[in-house]
Amino acid sequence: MSQQESTTFRRATIIGPGLLGASIGMALYEKKIAQQIHAYLRSEKKRQECENSQWCDRAFTELLPAIEDSDLILLCTTVDHIAELLPQVILSAKQGSLITDVGSLKEKICEIAETSGGIDDGMFIGSHPMTGSEKNGIDNASSRLFEGKECIITPSGESDDHRLNKLKAMWGGIGMNVTIMTPTLHDEIVASISHLPHLTSSSLMNAMTKNKEWLKLSGNGLKDSTRIASGNPEMWLQILQGNKKNLLKEIDSLKQELENFKMALQNDDFRQLISMLTNAKELRDGLNDI
Repeated sequence: MSQQESTTFRRATIIGPGLLGASIGMALYEKKIAQQIHAYLRSEKKRQECENSQWCDRAFTELLPAIEDSDLILLCTTVDHIAELLPQVILSAKQGSLITDVGSLKEKICEIAETSGGIDDGMFIGSHPMTGSEKNGIDNASSRLFEGKECIITPSGESDDHRLNKLKAMWGGIGMNVTIMTPTLHDEIVASISHLPHLTSSSLMNAMTKNKEWLKLSGNGLKDSTRIASGNPEMWLQILQGNKKNLLKEIDSLKQELENFKMALQNDDFRQLISMLTNAKELRDGLNDI
């Protein structure tokens, strides 16, 4: 099977074309990975806006017409909405189609897919493109959002190899580096590298509440450290609730690090302070090479 054959779908459907969904639609269109692209939205106004986009052939406010005869279905809504829609999508999708999602929690979503029969026949394979923005909506979408970024795929033991290879090729085709792991390991990892940073960013801003007048004097240091605190609160509530077990462990780890800094300061242990700061700098500098 050639690369072009492996990544071409006759019809793809984007469920929830917000920032990620619309960006995927744009990328599928520009890379000619899907010959025809449909979209499902709940708002008539946004439906019209979406259908006027170059990448979208048709947009629907009803789910079943949107996914009818689609070879590739991508659920790009919030975690709770993915969980709500997934059983119906699995039940209604045509035989042989590939269903995936972009949710940042994988255990919950993959369990729902399994109980709905989507894993037994290999129809559903979870995905999590590790990219995005604190901004939302179609207006902020970009086909370049995925270039050079990481995507985690979480197949089950029952996943069909043909579908898995097509999914890997699809994400790779829009510029992503693909890593495969279990849903359980995924949720453990993202608690550390994604969910804890958001909590930390929000905590830093909340710590400024008593000194709001000082904020106008801040430079890029505070802005850079807290950018992701601008993320949608309702969406992040779902993520934090869904990954509570793993996140509580990561919060304890962060508390210990802060306690280590506090003790070193109290004891004037400047050697320990420089060691901790140097270690953090080396780790952060290493991110520039990733």
